Amino acid sequence: MGGALTPGGALGAVRLNPDLLRVVPYVPGKSAKDVQAEFGLAEVVKLASNENPCGPSPLAIAAARKALADAHLYPGGADLALRARIASEANPAWEARWVLTGSGATDILRMLSLAFAAGGEVLVPEITFPMYRTCAAMFGAAVRTVPMRSDWGIDLPALAAAVTAETRLVHICTPNNPTGLALRRPEVEAFLGEMPPWVVVAFDESYRAFDASPEPIDAARYVACDRPVVVVRSFSKAAGLANLRIGYVLGPPDLLAYLARAQLPFHIGAAACAAALASLDDHVFHARGRRLVLAERAFLQAQLLQRGLAALPSQTNFVLALGLPAPADQVVDALQRRGVIVRNMAPWGLPRALRVSVGTRDQNLRFLAALDRALETAHQ
Repeated sequence: MGGALTPGGALGAVRLNPDLLRVVPYVPGKSAKDVQAEFGLAEVVKLASNENPCGPSPLAIAAARKALADAHLYPGGADLALRARIASEANPAWEARWVLTGSGATDILRMLSLAFAAGGEVLVPEITFPMYRTCAAMFGAAVRTVPMRSDWGIDLPALAAAVTAETRLVHICTPNNPTGLALRRPEVEAFLGEMPPWVVVAFDESYRAFDASPEPIDAARYVACDRPVVVVRSFSKAAGLANLRIGYVLGPPDLLAYLARAQLPFHIGAAACAAALASLDDHVFHARGRRLVLAERAFLQAQLLQRGLAALPSQTNFVLALGLPAPADQVVDALQRRGVIVRNMAPWGLPRALRVSVGTRDQNLRFLAALDRALETAHQ
């Protein structure tokens, strides 16, 4: 995956799409079963994909099971009630037409690229979620990256200065993946004030539920009928429904009516919609998950700092550890051999960094013990 294609065989005389050849496929982290089989391990802890350590809400499971009785039927407008609920929670004056759903947030990113970026230019921060670039490349858009600030934050003034007449779409992830850093309201509002009317600004708030900063941003407040601002969110993280692939976007109704042309028919199943809708009612589940993440995140950050690594002050359910004494490939491989899966950040442009998801205390202790052994080996 991701290597150059060599014409030959069935591809020999086929006319290939040059835009598709530029796409670097997203490579997900290894599963626990993969690592168990590869190294002959009885137990593996996966802390690579920012999954919810509490699992899904019991209410969501029950709702999905009930909806499965109609699994033989096409879902039709199964997401209408979900969209209406999401809209009203984002803004009491909004209706379902202010929301579109997708098969995960990545499907929303695909739709945005198809609808707004094709043939134009997309701006992204240098260190951020790679699917922004991948989706833009799928539809022939040129991608320009803007360097990070010295503290690894997104440089919004530099992003604004980089906008040209060809810029169609700007992606801003806050809190950002993989740094975990969140933007502040004054800098965001100053940035939006500089945006020309032809540029769609897409805020990715997939990790917003874990932002414990004094004034966390709610980018939905910047969505209005007279500006092309959209907000991408997901039920994968805080709701613990990553396997059901439920993402959505908030935006002005006329803009979303156009974006819906990029939507596939029957793009989200009724069972997934039912689970997502039920999860919104489980306030106890969400509160418990947030408490666990905030407490264990602080524990992980402190432990990583004690080991001489630079742990950025994350506002997400993961921590980025910089300054590994050996290439990330080696450290991540050593951790996997000890039954702990974390995310290698070398492919993301950080050759001596890893990203570790916040787990339970037992999972985090196992990671730290394996990390100590891996770091000892790296120093030898």
